[in-house]
Formats: sequence, C-alpha cells, structure tokens
Amino acid sequence: MKLNHNSLSARLYRWFYGTNEMPTNLCPYFWKLVAAVVFGIPVGIITLPYIIIYKDKEGISIGEKIGVSLIAYVMLTLAICMLSLIGLFFVTPEKDTAYLNMVCIGIVCWTVGLILGISELIKRIRDKWEDRRYRKMRNKHDLPLKEKQPNLIIEMVKAKYHKYCPQIKWEK
Repeated sequence: MKLNHNSLSARLYRWFYGTNEMPTNLCPYFWKLVAAVVFGIPVGIITLPYIIIYKDKEGISIGEKIGVSLIAYVMLTLAICMLSLIGLFFVTPEKDTAYLNMVCIGIVCWTVGLILGISELIKRIRDKWEDRRYRKMRNKHDLPLKEKQPNLIIEMVKAKYHKYCPQIKWEK
C-alpha cells in the first residue's frame, strides 16, 4: 500500500505524536490515527496559542509564551468586536464609548474579511475554470489520469476482514 507522506492524515499523525518517523504497517498507524483524530481537536484547542507561532520549535521561554497569549487575546477581542455589530439592531451607541469603539473595529474587521473572502472566491473560481479547461484538453488528447490514493478506512476494513495488515510505503 502506498500512502503520501504529506497527506492530511500523515501530517496529523506527525503533529499529534511529534515525530517524523512514520510506521510501516497499516494496523498500528490506523489505530494511532484514530486516537489522533479523536483527541486532536481538544489538544489543538488547548495548544492553539503555541501552534500559531511555534510550529516545530521546542523550548519556549516566558516572554514567548506571553507574546503568544497576547496574540490569542487580540484574536478573541477582534472576534468580540465583530460580534458587537449585532447590538446595533437594539442599541444606538453613544459618542466616545467603548461600545462605539468596538463597533468601529468590528466594521473594519468585517470589511477586511469580506475583501479577503471575495479575493479568495475569485481565486478559487479561476482555479476551477483552469481545471475545467485542463480536463477538456485531457479528454481531447487522452492524457493519463492522476493515480488515486487509497482510502485508509476502506483498506483497514479489508485488512480486518481478510486478517492481514498491509505494509505501507511512504511516497514523498
């Protein structure tokens, strides 16, 4: 069985277990991957401030932890400011209040978010259009299709049914 070393499941495995060594057998890889999927979200939420800046670094000092926490607090504050716009339906903000400042920051954040979202949408539409043109060319010229990656869940069910564990060859 050939798996991609940079696939989402392999990256999740390496991140969760903090290793670059990948197993060569499907059975332990599958069950460790199940544990990583189940516990990955809570661990990711708890370690979110450290994940933002320190992807693969070790030995975090107190100053760096404070900086990461500051980033997390700024992100939370911006989210609250963006949600404060809902209050405009019920309350008119008074001049020179914290609520008015929050509304202004929320408007700026929503504007930036919309601009980034529209640009991302345009980029994705352009990519889909080019992919569509490529598929038409491929059909005309009979280019070879891309090889499909095996589905881990289906392969594990087959392995359990036939009582064997396939070897994994990692492609980079």
